Amino acid sequence: MVVVAFVAMATTSIGLGLGVAPASAHALLTGTEPVDGEALRAAPSRVVLSYSESIRVSDDSIRVLDGAGARVDDGHARPGAKASQATVALKAGLPTGTYVVSWRVISADSHPVSGAFAFGVGGPPQAGAAHAEGDTSGSQTVGLLFGAARFAGYAGIGLLLGACVFLTLIWPQGFRVRGAGRLLAVGWLTTAVSAIAQLLLQGPYAAGIGLSGIVRWSIMSTTIEDRFGHLLLIRLLALCLAAPLLRRAVRVGAPDPWHRGELAALGLAIAVTLAAIGHGSTGDLVGLAVLSLTVHVLAMSVWIGGLAVIAVLLLRQASAAELAVVLPRWSRFAVGAVIAIVLSGLLQSWREIGSLPAVVDTGYGRMLLYKTWFFLGMLAVGGLAQRWVRRRYRKNDVAAAAPGPAALAGLRRGVVAELTAGAVVLGLTATLVNMVPGRTSYAPPFSGTAFAGPMTVKAKVTPTRVGAESLDVRAWAPTGKPQKLVAASAELSLPSADLGPFQVPLDLAETGHAHSDRLQLPLAGKWQLRLTLRLNDFDQYVTTLFYTVH
Repeated sequence: MVVVAFVAMATTSIGLGLGVAPASAHALLTGTEPVDGEALRAAPSRVVLSYSESIRVSDDSIRVLDGAGARVDDGHARPGAKASQATVALKAGLPTGTYVVSWRVISADSHPVSGAFAFGVGGPPQAGAAHAEGDTSGSQTVGLLFGAARFAGYAGIGLLLGACVFLTLIWPQGFRVRGAGRLLAVGWLTTAVSAIAQLLLQGPYAAGIGLSGIVRWSIMSTTIEDRFGHLLLIRLLALCLAAPLLRRAVRVGAPDPWHRGELAALGLAIAVTLAAIGHGSTGDLVGLAVLSLTVHVLAMSVWIGGLAVIAVLLLRQASAAELAVVLPRWSRFAVGAVIAIVLSGLLQSWREIGSLPAVVDTGYGRMLLYKTWFFLGMLAVGGLAQRWVRRRYRKNDVAAAAPGPAALAGLRRGVVAELTAGAVVLGLTATLVNMVPGRTSYAPPFSGTAFAGPMTVKAKVTPTRVGAESLDVRAWAPTGKPQKLVAASAELSLPSADLGPFQVPLDLAETGHAHSDRLQLPLAGKWQLRLTLRLNDFDQYVTTLFYTVH
């Protein structure tokens, strides 16, 4: 049955934790100069990109190509006036034509973000020009391996730290039972190998290149010099220092108070290196977020690692007298771990989501709901196990309550069920780390209705925030049926800042429906959306709506 839990871990990591594209990370493009789709009278001297958080820029982070695919930038992208900006200079005297800007930068939470847009000189850019150069998502193989390494890091840390806590504080005699050394070795090796793999893969993952980037020192040195690399090196150092202490504990028994303190400090360092990578390291209240995530990592490790020890070692080898002491003690520890998980999880959820609508209207929020659902499943099974322990190990009545082999087998099946649900929770956590938090991605959609000649027109913009937006336009004839359109376009302007109008070409979909995902709003404010809908060679109607960008 224990094998089932590990199969669930592998399946969940492949199905959930590995398939998220690198471009779904934390930083979002909030503005560009020039604006996507803008028609310029004269060529600009530079391109400036603005993001929702600080970013890391390399020389090749921004490439600007002309219509023939030749580069027209100087090849040296650099940070802008703010830590959240990137810029590159353009060659002088660019002729009229379409220019595509392709970019790839590293967000503050260590994930790459990428994309492309187009502008025109002497006229609007060619439709769809940016899509030809927009595939900057990187190597799928590298992304798959990096996701596997990240998941293995969660599983390894959970097993190693949780097993150490269980064997040190709950069942000290367990250090010397058969299999304890192998269980600790599995946790140690999994954590170490995952850290090395992430250290090797982060460079190619961030640069969007294949596995060949592993052997390029210029790529590796960038990772080592970054905070992400520093934290992984600290984790590896802590693991190396912990190895002889764990070996000694397995050989001679539970560590003495001094060595116990060393193990606790090293375990805390490992937990911090996990908490400080990802969303907790960006945004507001970073110190509080890292502290909360550290508590979350330690509490989840105590729970999952403790369950692994119970399933693999305790219920197989402990005597009835040991079970009578250890299981009630574990039950109390588990309650404390659950309380810590819930409190730290609520704090982090508030920080990453921010509002109730974002829970259901963002991918991050919905994935968090799935994680919560499986966590509640763990709680339900754990509650049954706790009830089992209380019923059979009443205080001062140990001998009478000693369970038989069948009862212990039932408890072990329950523990494995908890581990299986915990494996799914870890897989979902690996997915959440690589998704845009709901607080960043959510903005209430705009939906407005207007009249254009005889037609009823409904426009929907989502999300209404600075940066990329999508526009859906639907038109109905007076009969109530969708109105056939032969052409549609839109113009956006911000009257308060005397900005625009910017042309937004609309693609015709099914009858009465036009769409664009190429809106790029550089500033917050009340924007004017002017729609032009053509029915035939003679009939064309215009309508205007206003909506607020946050």
